[in-house]
Amino acid sequence: MVMLWRKLFRDIKENKGAYLASITIILIGLMVYSSFSIVVNSLISAQQKFYTEQNFADGFAEVISMPPSEVKKLRSLEGIKDIQGRLVKEVRVLRVGNKTAEPEKDIYLRLVSTDPHEPRPINDVQLHKGRALNNETLNIWVDSQFFAANQLAVNDEIEIVANGKKTILNVAGTGSSPEFIYIMRTKDEFFPNPETFGIAFIPFDMMKTLFQEGATYNNLVFTLQPSADYKDVEKELVAKLDAFGISNIYPRKEQISHTLLTQELTQLRSMAKSMPVIFLAVACMILYIMLKRTVENQRGQIGILKAFGHTRREIMAHYLSFALLIGFCGGLLGGISGLLLSFPLIDLYGTFFNIPGLQVSFSFSYLLMSLLLALAFALFAGYHGCKSILTLAPAEAMRPPAPPKGKSILLERITPFWNALTVQGKMSLRSMSRHPGRTIFLFLGIMFTFSLLGSPWSMMDMAETMLYDQYEKVETYDVKVNLARPVNRQQAVNELNRFPGTRKAEALAEIPVILKNEWHKKEVALLGIPQNSTLYTIRDTKGNRIKPPTNGILLSETLARSLDAQVGTKLQLRSPVMKNPEEAETIVVAGIIPQYIGVNAYMELDSLLNLFQQKDLITAIMLSIDEQTIPLLKETYQDSMFIASLEDNKEALRQSKEMMASYGSTIYIFLLFGLLIGFAIVYNISVITIAERSRELASMMVLGMSPKEVLSVITFEQWFISILAMLSGIPITKLLLVGLSQSIDSDLFSMPTTFSVSSILAATGVTVVCILFAQLMAARKIAGLSIVEVLKTKE
Repeated sequence: MVMLWRKLFRDIKENKGAYLASITIILIGLMVYSSFSIVVNSLISAQQKFYTEQNFADGFAEVISMPPSEVKKLRSLEGIKDIQGRLVKEVRVLRVGNKTAEPEKDIYLRLVSTDPHEPRPINDVQLHKGRALNNETLNIWVDSQFFAANQLAVNDEIEIVANGKKTILNVAGTGSSPEFIYIMRTKDEFFPNPETFGIAFIPFDMMKTLFQEGATYNNLVFTLQPSADYKDVEKELVAKLDAFGISNIYPRKEQISHTLLTQELTQLRSMAKSMPVIFLAVACMILYIMLKRTVENQRGQIGILKAFGHTRREIMAHYLSFALLIGFCGGLLGGISGLLLSFPLIDLYGTFFNIPGLQVSFSFSYLLMSLLLALAFALFAGYHGCKSILTLAPAEAMRPPAPPKGKSILLERITPFWNALTVQGKMSLRSMSRHPGRTIFLFLGIMFTFSLLGSPWSMMDMAETMLYDQYEKVETYDVKVNLARPVNRQQAVNELNRFPGTRKAEALAEIPVILKNEWHKKEVALLGIPQNSTLYTIRDTKGNRIKPPTNGILLSETLARSLDAQVGTKLQLRSPVMKNPEEAETIVVAGIIPQYIGVNAYMELDSLLNLFQQKDLITAIMLSIDEQTIPLLKETYQDSMFIASLEDNKEALRQSKEMMASYGSTIYIFLLFGLLIGFAIVYNISVITIAERSRELASMMVLGMSPKEVLSVITFEQWFISILAMLSGIPITKLLLVGLSQSIDSDLFSMPTTFSVSSILAATGVTVVCILFAQLMAARKIAGLSIVEVLKTKE
């Protein structure tokens, strides 16, 4: 047995490059599995603990105005465990601490009222630093991300514009709420930006004073009894809240922060399951071919071992030890590296998801599972690679295997093509036909490598497409003025048209509606756009401009899929701003359009206002304005009680691009994975080919071929297969992109599935570099062939 172990390590040393490649691929796959699994468990554990401790709501409702006494009555509804009211308002920030807001950067705070005396508040705030809130001063808690991003300290001041007046708020502390784990101002944004938007919690009495409101709420949160059904409770609440101007009601699963965290956890779980299988499958194929080649090349040694009394089981165990040792090393290193990788991953998720107590919760089960997975795949590959040992008799094993039968191949019948080939090219094509397994493996490996490299590049192109389409082709305005309350449409447009630097002003209406098709229902924003608008351009799937319909409604592709609607489908439309919210209007789907950011429906503005029987139901004014006058516009209207906020389109685009760039490291990690797999596949095939054909290659050198000419026999074979594989990889990459797009589609964004020419060229270029590098390593092996040793007759 000692002799067999010595032989094992000697054989591995001779082919260390190929085995190291297998270990590396196993390591990467299991590193992804263990690190992502640890991150998922840590996120879920922290999420559940945070939700429970801070009493996260099961449902949310928005109303125009509701007295506290009426809210208390709702606690008696069947299924309601508790329901609480609050005021929610958004304000513009003029100064944060000692730092005045930059003119080009708009900073906003969403003020959420809280009751310091409530013993068990719903969506309670976990205080990290500071003191308790009181009802005597304008003191607030701000979310921890806004606090850190703006370098605030306890007792710092924040100057805001509330109800048209400048007001100073004192920062009493910082904390986190389960409602705002992932903080975004609107659904149109990609990522949280704590420098420009945050959440502030303020005592209810101070909120009333600040906005000169009566003792009323505009936002409700509620929890349910364990046995309650949300839909039943929702019906009861809608009926009760109708008199108070209910505008929206939704369950926890539709709350933005919870939805995004749930989607991220689902994607992480999916990647933790699928990616390791891909990498382990590649490593499995490499091990299979390596061991099959090893067994075939060592037939004589196997025969001698059997002749000296070693049983088939002992010899089988010896060759299985190759696979098991590789699997053990890859599994152990993968599990350990996964644990180490989980720490920076947790830190990364901590910057986006504001969950207190988020830390690595390591379990040795992942290390053990990594080892078991690696050993299982390695054992499977090893057994199938060396099972031919069981059928070999000693005398038969000591004879070299019969060479494959030579015959004409199909390509020889294509006379012009065949005659155009060099001698090396003809030899390569015949070799490919005689070794179909090796040929198929190289084809699949290059195709997979191309797809793995093409997908990340396409993702970067898709992100650019999303931003470009939204901000430069659809929303072509420069500034969007969001109104705090209804105003006279024509008067507002005329006033802003007269503002210095304004080229054009157009009204816009964004109305919350409920669209229903049979049992499919969706709550979305219905946008009313002027018939000949030049500042908000709707485009079809071909990029052509289309006008908003006067009779009917346009749906985004994602919304149409949710409602199972086609062009011509009749939908039921309801809205809390209609004269009679309980009565549904029937409206026909006039068209379906692409939309990558958000989920909306569209109508012509005047038709929408007639449908709702409202004359001045506009919510915003879009402006085309000189960039130099935008700071003046903000300064002029910063104190207006009629304006809620001003959105600079170019600034929004710039911030989105900055946030997208932060994800570049993830793209490059995938590219690195593709490079490693591509190199491992091509290198191993090259090594196997050289080892199997060493006598043939050495014979060519004896006959006068140079090492470069001998190498061309192998490289022609690889390039011939690789070109076909890369062409086949284009539709495979497209399928991967479609699958990825479908998996991440949500109400926030949907990914386009365009596979651009630049992505194809980039994937091709990197794949070619990978192949060339592997061939360079193969050239060194050919140059190192000893003609005398290789051509020795084996006794």
